[in-house]
Amino acid sequence: MTFPLDIGQDLRRRLAPGTGVLLGISGGVDSAVALAVLRELGCDVQCVTFKNFCYGGDDRFTDRSCCSLDAIEAARRLAARFGAPHWVADVEPAFRSAVIEPFVAEYRAGRTPNPCLHCNGTVRFPGLVRLADRQGCAFVATGHYARVETDGGPARLCTGLDAAKDQSYFLHRIGADLWPRVVFPLGRHTKDQVRAAARALGLPVADKPDSQEICFVPEDDRSFLFQGGPGTGEGPIVDVDGRELGRHRGLVHYTVGQRRGLGVAAAEPLYVVRLDAATNTLVVGAQAALASDVLEADGFVAALPGLPGQGPAADGVVVTARIRHRHAGARVHAWRREGDRLMVELAEPVIGAAPGQGLVLYAGDVVLGGGRLVAAGRREV
Repeated sequence: MTFPLDIGQDLRRRLAPGTGVLLGISGGVDSAVALAVLRELGCDVQCVTFKNFCYGGDDRFTDRSCCSLDAIEAARRLAARFGAPHWVADVEPAFRSAVIEPFVAEYRAGRTPNPCLHCNGTVRFPGLVRLADRQGCAFVATGHYARVETDGGPARLCTGLDAAKDQSYFLHRIGADLWPRVVFPLGRHTKDQVRAAARALGLPVADKPDSQEICFVPEDDRSFLFQGGPGTGEGPIVDVDGRELGRHRGLVHYTVGQRRGLGVAAAEPLYVVRLDAATNTLVVGAQAALASDVLEADGFVAALPGLPGQGPAADGVVVTARIRHRHAGARVHAWRREGDRLMVELAEPVIGAAPGQGLVLYAGDVVLGGGRLVAAGRREV
């Protein structure tokens, strides 16, 4: 039968028949179809599933988690179906120290972390490349919806063509030196096309639900990670003028921009504006109080080789900034770097920039780089 997805010429040029590729496979539909694409290209594929953590017999971790026992077994079966070897790599110590512990520390400090950014940048992709070197593979691959483009120049991270599924935001902390080794077989396809291809190929995971965003937080309940200590005790809820309105149940349960679950009554909707960890105070206000057009980040990582230290645009292309995964992006007036610090002035304010999230710069569909958002405010007029 004809292969049910159009495989672009750029991918065919990079992956000639016989090319060794190490695929990170989760047991879900995306990595399954990525495997099918690589085998259709004639690649010599090896598969690995990372075991990020282990919570023993906790039955809250179902196959919606990317490294549950069910997911690992599903990955093994899929690899066998395509005649590819499969093994499990235990990265739990690195994952705990580089992802889970900073996640907890950030919430205790009144910030809202995005653990997927740190996992991809410090554990998953560096780990995949090291394993690929050990196994003699030229490339690593995953089922992410993003693209790595070369066009005869340096490899660069670009958005996936499915805007609703684009995952480039989650990948911006991967160093530019790794992009020549990475391929994303699904980057030019939509999720609907991938599921349709899985059905056409008779894959049992064609209609499997997507894994949850945070793999180590079951049922979106992170409270079990916090056993007392900073951020867990109740404290005052105040408005932007300092008037006490009620009591909160611990800052770790809130994030900037949150509206539901505040437990205070007011004449207008109230949102979390700021979490003051030093005084254990939750500051709330009207939505207008969430607007910011000056953003600052630390831990900047350049995703593009040779990125300049400042500018409003790159090669005449409008630069935009994203402050969260689902953010469409805001036009940048100017930006500059000082060491690992990134300062961004926006042309128009954004609402709800939450410290701890990623602040990522784009030039068109190319990711320039980003860092951890640490401050958001307004320009003086």
